[in-house]
Amino acid sequence: MRIIIERNELRELAKELKVRDDWHEPDEQGLTAEVYGTTFDNAGFWPGVHEAYEDLTEKHVVISQDGEEVAAVNLATLLAWASEE
Repeated sequence: MRIIIERNELRELAKELKVRDDWHEPDEQGLTAEVYGTTFDNAGFWPGVHEAYEDLTEKHVVISQDGEEVAAVNLATLLAWASEE
């Protein structure tokens, strides 16, 4: 599973997954998304990467296609990208 940390990586993933620019109806490409984690932060504690901090795993969105996890992106980071000018 790819970990997305840069906005351009998410754009590249969107092209690969063939979603519309506005991500409207991503289910047509077999996509689903689930949120995991315990803390709403973007300091860098990813699941499976920082085992000592598993109770501090940041909230992140896992994007799956046809049941296979393809990428994860931090939820706070997504909101920051969405609110940029």
